Amino acid sequence: MAEEEQQQQRKEQPIIIKKKRKDGGHPHHGGAWKVAYADFVTALMAFFIVMWILATLDQKEGQQVRETIAAFFSKPGAFDMVSGKPRIPLPDILQSLGKGSGESDYENKGAKDYNIKFDSQLADSLVERLVREAKMDSVKAAERVESVAKELKEYIKKQVAERPELKDILSSIKIEMTNEGLRIELIETSESLFFEVGSAIIKPKARIVLDKLAKEIGKLPNYVEVEGHTDSRQYGSRATYTNWELSSDRAQAARRVLEKTGLCDGQIVRVTGFDDKRLRLPSKPFDMSNRRVSILIKQLSAETFLEESASQVEEKKNNEENNE
Repeated sequence: MAEEEQQQQRKEQPIIIKKKRKDGGHPHHGGAWKVAYADFVTALMAFFIVMWILATLDQKEGQQVRETIAAFFSKPGAFDMVSGKPRIPLPDILQSLGKGSGESDYENKGAKDYNIKFDSQLADSLVERLVREAKMDSVKAAERVESVAKELKEYIKKQVAERPELKDILSSIKIEMTNEGLRIELIETSESLFFEVGSAIIKPKARIVLDKLAKEIGKLPNYVEVEGHTDSRQYGSRATYTNWELSSDRAQAARRVLEKTGLCDGQIVRVTGFDDKRLRLPSKPFDMSNRRVSILIKQLSAETFLEESASQVEEKKNNEENNE
């Protein structure tokens, strides 16, 4: 009986056969190839869509589209990088790149033989146009600065007549156009006119003048530099505070008032103390008029506008790349 039960159990147990692969099998490769394949298929689909659109256009319209595409790939700089539209008329681009008056030669040549040859005329014309526009902007900026100078002179003349208490301080302001730009100098024609003696503390009347200057200069896009100057009189031999510190501190004091009352943030690009190294009257180094604060409204050159245009294009390009 026991033997019959053992035989019955052996019949019911499943038989498991294990086979070992001699080649070791192939590891799993992952799905990275699918991404590359998907990109390829997408690009291929886009290509065929473009070809289909070109094929469905009539001869005249299709000709213009083909010319535009050919010109874009031959000279992308002639097109706006944001909108893709030509910066100058398309016939002018084709004329500078190809032959004749810019008309298509598709009618005389097959698409296979059609070829646009690039020369430097287009690049030169674009550069010349940018330089010409930059020069015009520079002239307009100079005219605005001269207009502000005229307004300030008229304001000073009017205030001298209306406010006798400000006559001395207003008469000590010199406004002149230089090669660098408009220079406004607050000259100490008498003791402690703009600042307290030997310090950078601004007098109340001087603050009134600086407030007005700040409001007018703040209307301009020009950069501004503030300079401090002293005469050749020196502090005592044991003094730790010198004319270097005095000229720098007075320039900084003027800067703070200008920025607080009218100038835009970042408009002042340099604040310098010159000690007595740039005397107004070199032949009279101890003359009081050598003590002054100079406000220079920098002239905007054509190079400045070109640099700003290049930086704007670069910034727009970076923003587009970041958005993508």
